[in-house]
Amino acid sequence: MRILRHFRLSPGLVVASLALLVALGGTSIAAVTVLAPRNSVGSAQVIDNSLLRRDFRVGQIPAGPRGRTGARGPAGPAGSAGPAGPAGPAGPAGPAGAATALWASVDATGTLVRNKGVVSSLKIGAAGDYQVIFSQDVTNCVYQATLGGPTTGLSLGQITAGQRNAIPAGVRVLTQDSAGTLGDRAFFLAVFC
Repeated sequence: MRILRHFRLSPGLVVASLALLVALGGTSIAAVTVLAPRNSVGSAQVIDNSLLRRDFRVGQIPAGPRGRTGARGPAGPAGSAGPAGPAGPAGPAGPAGAATALWASVDATGTLVRNKGVVSSLKIGAAGDYQVIFSQDVTNCVYQATLGGPTTGLSLGQITAGQRNAIPAGVRVLTQDSAGTLGDRAFFLAVFC
């Protein structure tokens, strides 16, 4: 104690001691700043199991094992239909149809007025008996005949068309008046094969 009594603090010693205290305190603050970055938490400050995955940056903690796939949920409502897409390119043309249309317009004298695919027409035998020869075999075709002509208009009566015997390209046409008597009349004849 005696030493302490003789020891007197001078103002310089007090100032020097304070400077040393501040200098050492600043170094320790700097050391804490370098070793523990700002806004960081160490293990001592964390309570076990209190941190969640969202508390960490992406990639800071490794992913754990993947869990089982859950049950499939119910289907949602159907969405509205979208706009129609653009039209596609046109397809290739199909093959030509097998049906052939041949026709003739014949006047009362047996003269061919107009036609498609006709070689000749003439009046044969008695009144109202005609023959039309086409450019192809019409044996397996269908015949349709109508009274009338391009210059005579409609005509009342009856008409019959059928295959000409022994002539594969020929059609025989008979024209009659309303009473059924054969008579010369203009007609149209169509053949469909």
